[in-house]
Amino acid sequence: MTSPWLELIAQLPAEIAEEAAARLIGTGASAVEERPGPPGTRLLLTHFRLEPGAAERLRAAEAALSAMGLGKEAVTLRQVEDVNWVEKTRGFFTAQPVGERLWLRPPWENAPPPPGRAEVVLDPGMAFGTGRHPSTRLCLLALERLCAERPPARFLDVGCGSGILTVAALRLGAAEALALDLDPLAVEGTLAAARANGLEGRVRAGLGTLEPSLLGNWAGRVELLAANIFLTPLRELMPRFAEAMAPGGRGQGGRGVLSGVGYEQAEALARAAEESGLRVTRRDRLEEWASVEVERP
Repeated sequence: MTSPWLELIAQLPAEIAEEAAARLIGTGASAVEERPGPPGTRLLLTHFRLEPGAAERLRAAEAALSAMGLGKEAVTLRQVEDVNWVEKTRGFFTAQPVGERLWLRPPWENAPPPPGRAEVVLDPGMAFGTGRHPSTRLCLLALERLCAERPPARFLDVGCGSGILTVAALRLGAAEALALDLDPLAVEGTLAAARANGLEGRVRAGLGTLEPSLLGNWAGRVELLAANIFLTPLRELMPRFAEAMAPGGRGQGGRGVLSGVGYEQAEALARAAEESGLRVTRRDRLEEWASVEVERP
């Protein structure tokens, strides 16, 4: 069995990219890849193998970026496997039901969905998200329930990965979706997933987090939001989540499902949401992972 890695993606001003890459190497990161980002920015990608000492190296990398003035909201972390993971996926990623309404199917299978289930065709490619990880399943189950209660006109997917949550939300009744990620492969993968599911006219995907230029006229009007990332960026982005969501009250405000955290971190996540003016409406746990659902009053 291969060892998992943590992938770190940092979006930063182009003029400090070279120095930041050198500092990351100095903290013990693997080779740092530089890619184009939104105008005036660059993306740095590197990996840390999950082995003894990895947590210390990761903290050193985050501290090095912070010392250069980079906020935690500009850094994304996700767990990935070795580079041959995608091929191995074909051996265990088979068509499967999720919840009561979804049917996930890889493109190399042709099994039709059972009656009454909405099909999501998904090729994870090089981006995170096959639907098997507990945090992803928590989000899918929440989206199924929330869309059944009140189908959203505008769905926002922060840290979209493979696009699984974007496609699922649209299949479950959302009218339009905006998917954001710091990884260009995730943006490309989400758009490819939209095409594979015949949804390209209803999906926008952008490279970034919650910049006003990406939200456009969706700012303060998002009816349903999902973010399946890590605790640190979730806490840092919480005020922006609140600003992006539609105000409501009486059960009509923008709603969100936040996951990617261990069950022992759920309390800290809920507290961060409340400190940003959001109401915590539900908490769930699956295996060692948790989700927190919120609503903007």
